[in-house]
Amino acid sequence: MAPPDRATSGPVAGRGILLLLVLLLGLGGVANALRKDIAKGFDEVAHVSYVAQIQRDRAPWPDLRALRMLDPASLAPTDLPNYLNHPPPYYAALARLGPVIGADPAALPVLRLINVGLATAAMGALLLLAAGLARTRPEFWAYAIPLVTIPTALALNGAVNNDNLAILGGALAVLGLQRLLCGGRRAWLAAVLAGVVAAGLAKFTALLLIGGCAGPVLLRLVVRGRLPGTALIAAALALALAAAPYAVLLAQYGSPVPEVPGHLAMMRDGAREAGWDGARLGLPAYLANFAALFAVQFMPVLTEPGPVGTAALALPLALMGLSLAGAGAALARLGAGRAGSLDPLAVAGWAAIGLVLAAHVRFGYLNHLATGWRLDAYPRYYLPLAGITAVGCACLVAGLPEGRARRGILAFLAGAPLAFALLGAPPGG
Repeated sequence: MAPPDRATSGPVAGRGILLLLVLLLGLGGVANALRKDIAKGFDEVAHVSYVAQIQRDRAPWPDLRALRMLDPASLAPTDLPNYLNHPPPYYAALARLGPVIGADPAALPVLRLINVGLATAAMGALLLLAAGLARTRPEFWAYAIPLVTIPTALALNGAVNNDNLAILGGALAVLGLQRLLCGGRRAWLAAVLAGVVAAGLAKFTALLLIGGCAGPVLLRLVVRGRLPGTALIAAALALALAAAPYAVLLAQYGSPVPEVPGHLAMMRDGAREAGWDGARLGLPAYLANFAALFAVQFMPVLTEPGPVGTAALALPLALMGLSLAGAGAALARLGAGRAGSLDPLAVAGWAAIGLVLAAHVRFGYLNHLATGWRLDAYPRYYLPLAGITAVGCACLVAGLPEGRARRGILAFLAGAPLAFALLGAPPGG
């Protein structure tokens, strides 16, 4: 028998609770924006430098090979090459919306607060997703807490980083898909398409993740008469808009993710300093190294974790395992012709993650063979599909009878992220 459908909305989380949570997350982002050291964290100097170059050159589509870094202390231009190879829409928008970097001391805080808005909106969408997945208050907390306590996402909230736009795009798309699958109004298609466009304008991996998840689900909805055929035309137009920056990059550089001098220099210099520029790892050894680094990167800290922190890594890995098990159960139900409403979304989402992860490993290994670099294992690339974690867990829970096992899983989902934050990854990083 198929598991019961999830509600599109309901009394499990009142508007007051949702608004309070969004307010708290926004205030946390503001606190981060006011106290962060630009030289620490997720490449904020490089992202701010990209914005500053557009402002200096007054060129909304700069030559990626000519991008230069700012000095983190003075925010003055230097001759060091920038290693970012993302398309410029996100940076061009910030360059227009914010004050001139370097000329106005308030420029960096303003740019950070814009990113607080993006990140907080994403958290709001994820909370709505959790409310739509849950039928009871314990289920709401079990799905909401893992989504709004992701240490890396909390650390990005308040930093200038295109990941914030990518995460917002993914959150909107997954929320819209969940609503459509569970009988919501067709107007939710607009959220899905807006999410695809936002993800694509942010970064290539986000486009692959969100497009790869949304495409099969929308096709299924059209085939089953849940959406009109014109929805596919709208989806194709949104995908074309989202992919347009990469078509331009392909025409300019021969690749949608061009290898810029700054990135190549960073890998070569980093590998030499770490002593990795000698012998290369074979593929099995590289896969083991990649997996270990991927797990450690769940913590947004710059130091090696101690014994307790290392042991705490089992918590997010177990949560991912539960979500993947839910996707496996969803795939089995799809194959047996008794799928629940959320099953196609869980399967499509995890399939997109798997395909992008395979490409990620291949790309990283080629970089390693070329330069010796080993640090391409970044879980934050997958944050645009963070909502799929909760969807997979909801599919797992939906197939379980009421009882101790169900209650235990819900308690673990709610408690594990909090325990991880206390033991290994303090929120905000």
